[in-house]
Amino acid sequence: MKRWTALLVILSLFVFSTTTMAHGYEGSKKNSISCKKIEDQMLHALNKIKNGNDRAELKKKIDEFRKKCEADQYNNNGKQSDLKRVTADKNELQIRYTNNDSANRVTGPVILSQRGTNGSVITWSSSNPGVISNNGLNVNRSNSSDQKVILTAKIRYSKTSVSKSFTLIVKSTEPVLTDAQKLAKDKEALTLSFNGVDNAGSVTQKLKTLPTKGKYGSSIYWYSSSPNLVSADGQTINRPAAGTGDINLTLTALIYNNSAADVKIFTITVKQQISDVQLVAEDKAALQIDFGGNDDASHVTRAIDKLPSKGQGGSTIIWNSSSPSILSNDGKTIHRPAYGSGDAFVVMTAFISSNGTGDVKVFILTVKQSLTNGDAVAADKAELAITFKDSDNASNVTKAISLPTKGSYGSTIKWYSSMTSVISDNGSVVNRPARGKGDAIVTLIAIISSGNAADVKTFYLTVKQMN
Repeated sequence: MKRWTALLVILSLFVFSTTTMAHGYEGSKKNSISCKKIEDQMLHALNKIKNGNDRAELKKKIDEFRKKCEADQYNNNGKQSDLKRVTADKNELQIRYTNNDSANRVTGPVILSQRGTNGSVITWSSSNPGVISNNGLNVNRSNSSDQKVILTAKIRYSKTSVSKSFTLIVKSTEPVLTDAQKLAKDKEALTLSFNGVDNAGSVTQKLKTLPTKGKYGSSIYWYSSSPNLVSADGQTINRPAAGTGDINLTLTALIYNNSAADVKIFTITVKQQISDVQLVAEDKAALQIDFGGNDDASHVTRAIDKLPSKGQGGSTIIWNSSSPSILSNDGKTIHRPAYGSGDAFVVMTAFISSNGTGDVKVFILTVKQSLTNGDAVAADKAELAITFKDSDNASNVTKAISLPTKGSYGSTIKWYSSMTSVISDNGSVVNRPARGKGDAIVTLIAIISSGNAADVKTFYLTVKQMN
């Protein structure tokens, strides 16, 4: 082929290729022509050229075409290319484990890739950083139970990103036990619990609920050697008549854990009944008033929590107040003296009786005069606290909270949340952040007021993200 013919071929092919790209790849699709097809045509023409200079010039044009075609394809389909890039990295992404671990058995650090093979940047977040840190290098195992943690990878290239989550089980440090070992631990931990001042050597009333399940899964069945005195569940006690003496008996726990079985025997002494005189005397000696808050007999500022109507031995107790206008007979209503009028003394008398035998016990109480508005606000602020549900606390909020609206000293308390979308002003609604969003720090402000006095108390709560 002559030089001018070769150059004509080069020119026509290059013009054709640039024209195709100028119409965009939609036009290219209509003509069923791709970058690859055009390049193949140019290479075919190259094979027909013998002249070295012509070949070199055509090779140069082919390289220019390839670069221009690739650049044009990227510019027209950049987003699609980025998505393919991050999707490919997502499909390839896996967690690497140490210590021969796996997703269902994590005991040591995990290796988290920071970049994909196609250039994506990868960032990680843990659903429970206290168990597995966000970088996977710190693993804190519980000594009691396995814990589930979700590690979420965000795979990003330019402005395009996708996510991928992995569920891991972090194994506890507690060794795997055989049935016999579990049974032995449950047997060792098994005890009886008593009410009041009772103990194994002096049983006068029903026992606290007997356990039927051990911590390690053992089933427990109970048997009484004298069910007419103490029932197998310990909820019925028939004490021997006065003068017949105390009686020793056994409660036997039969413990099963799958194929393993054992028994544990408890010996208890059921005390004989006592005379009414002794019963009243004992109930009198044990009788106490349950004051509210931090109150005591010398400092009464609020209603009494409880005035017992029954003694520990079963006697009947009736209460009488020397000044019911200040403190009612049942202790549930209190009217403190006005500020400046001084404290008031109230005598609470307990009448203790059993089958016609009776006695009295007297408590002398000091009811404190009312506080100034400022003192009331200060006292209520000092006592003010938030009540959390279950195992929640200020640094781990997962459920609704209780916020008092009245102080013990009469102040009014109004609450405000810094983030009502997470915790409502009254605390009854708690919306935890979605998994991967991170925990939310919420400030709760309590305005405490009484008359013309007011003060503020602030609480900082951490609402945990969803698992």
